[in-house]
Amino acid sequence: MDPSTWLAFFGDERTIIINGQRFYAPEMATRLETESVSVARSESAHPMIKVANLTKRFQKHTNMAAVNDVSFEVGKEVVTLFGPSGCGKTTTLRCIAGLERPDSGEIMIDGKVVTSMEKGIFVPPEKRSIGLVFQSYALWPHMKVRDNVAYGLKVRHVSKREIDDRVGRVLDNVGLSGYEDRYPAQLSGGQQQRVALARSMVYEPKVLLLDEPLSNLDAKIRERTRIELKGLLQKIGISSVYVTHDQEEAFLMSDRIVVMNEGRIMQSDAPFEIYHSPSNKFVASFVGRSNLVDGTVVSRNEQGATDGDVGTVRILGNYDVQCKLPPSLKAGDKCLVMVRSNEVWLYMKPPENIRTIECDVLSREYKGAMTDHVVKVKDVTMIVSTHRFCDLNQTEAAGGKHYLYIRGESVAVVPSD
Repeated sequence: MDPSTWLAFFGDERTIIINGQRFYAPEMATRLETESVSVARSESAHPMIKVANLTKRFQKHTNMAAVNDVSFEVGKEVVTLFGPSGCGKTTTLRCIAGLERPDSGEIMIDGKVVTSMEKGIFVPPEKRSIGLVFQSYALWPHMKVRDNVAYGLKVRHVSKREIDDRVGRVLDNVGLSGYEDRYPAQLSGGQQQRVALARSMVYEPKVLLLDEPLSNLDAKIRERTRIELKGLLQKIGISSVYVTHDQEEAFLMSDRIVVMNEGRIMQSDAPFEIYHSPSNKFVASFVGRSNLVDGTVVSRNEQGATDGDVGTVRILGNYDVQCKLPPSLKAGDKCLVMVRSNEVWLYMKPPENIRTIECDVLSREYKGAMTDHVVKVKDVTMIVSTHRFCDLNQTEAAGGKHYLYIRGESVAVVPSD
């Protein structure tokens, strides 16, 4: 122990002396607790991955960019890059991994610059302290699970004792203890996925990058495996970037979702906010099943009021809905109103004490647990989904007047442009 730091007992009082300063136990405990909380907050606030103004073009001398001025950070969390095919999510991941050289921008991992075209820095993938899991698990079919996981350590000339220790620990972490002597062909798809994850984790990387790791599994296995994978990532507690175009997967796996389109970030937020408060037309139309209808802001509450972000929008001719409004919209502005298809009430008779709007049911599409009703309100066609126990599902295939009730909680408003 440093001679300037020692413990002393004075009667029944326990005192710690640090650098000549005396602190009584309760006071010191409070100070240490405060400092530990402060350190924990600073560590959680410190981004493990930082992407700044990243741009990547596959064709030189063109304005078309696969990734266009993308910036985001990743802490101790799972961040999912989500969007349609060709939106730039996989290219962004490959740039973080060092598998692609961007045209401009900077990438930092654990505070170290690993890519900066402006500064002439490009650290190769094997020196970035990353783990990679791809769509194809690329397991060696002639090697047992133990050897598949240990292979990378062997070529790095790690000692046999350390290899055995690391492989044992990582297989235990992913729930594959006892499977060491099986070959990949003797494993299920989900188990093979866990072997690929273990192989990436055995290096003890600082970050984990996963590029649609479940896309080659069938629907039932994928549903079960992604729940297992989410639990594993939470248990491991490593900063992770996950790429998928599957919405359910993105919402289940993520602490935060980065929605991308045409190489740009459309919105970065928690899954709940992405779903209920889309920032623009693209996110509103891409996330979930929704109807986008034109609207006009009739009024909004005064600024500074507790519910100042609430107002009234008029849709479908003369139907007014009270709902949340984005800050940029004011009374008289045109807007788009997103109406979730499964959050609308559809009645065969107008209910009492509820303002509804008349509609015609054009067709019904049975989809097992849900039935989609294609309805027309004035000149607007919408889809309304009902569960299989709804009385409406027992009526004729189409035709007849029905009545819609749209609650403010079931809509989101975005600017028209």
